[in-house]
Amino acid sequence: MVNDHVKDQMYFQQDQGNLSDEEFAYKADEEMSISDWEAYYERDLHTLWSRIQNYIDETGSGNYMLDCAGYIDFVEFCYSKSSRKMYLYPVGR
Repeated sequence: MVNDHVKDQMYFQQDQGNLSDEEFAYKADEEMSISDWEAYYERDLHTLWSRIQNYIDETGSGNYMLDCAGYIDFVEFCYSKSSRKMYLYPVGR
């Protein structure tokens, strides 16, 4: 338990070292604007969108699923269902 906490802290410090002070100057309890939220979660959003598109292509469900939706619609949907806050620790690693 303690080791996981220490690893999370170490990862967070390394990951945040790449960001400038002006970029993502939010605290964990503050809501982010949609553009800042998208920039912060860009890698995850692109991965999810890519996997959804691959599924649609593989199954042929593009005829009835997300036929009029684009990446921006996907981001807006995810943002509307999120906490709109910065998650400080990596998820799924």
